[in-house]
Amino acid sequence: MSVKSNNELTQCIAAKAIIEQDRKILVLKQSGEASVDGANRYHPPGGIVEPGEHLQEAVVREVYEETGMNVMVGDVLSVEEWRVTIRGEGCQFFGVFFKCSLQDQHEITLQEAEASGYAWVGLEELSTIDILEPSLSVIRKVLA
Repeated sequence: MSVKSNNELTQCIAAKAIIEQDRKILVLKQSGEASVDGANRYHPPGGIVEPGEHLQEAVVREVYEETGMNVMVGDVLSVEEWRVTIRGEGCQFFGVFFKCSLQDQHEITLQEAEASGYAWVGLEELSTIDILEPSLSVIRKVLA
């Protein structure tokens, strides 16, 4: 990963949903766009908080946009930081991971621009699926 100097980083806030069902966590496979760090790797649903948007509103919106599912937002599980390059731009993310529950048993409908697949992962699958950090560490703590 080639990230620009600290002066050239764009800072972003991300709201991420940790959705647990039957001791498994939902993760999405990032689209294969080559100019995005993490392409074809897994992460929990969620994304960038828009200016003026509340964190909880952002996580509900992002989950719906990415999966077609409605969630109820619970407690903050973790706040993490990571750096990536997106289309040549260095980005420093501050991510807020929320415990979320499904409001209904709606089927997952992926938005292809965002995700190319999904999985429900338990402790036994964590070593077999390529999950981005710091998401992997947060999921590991939740399932432990």
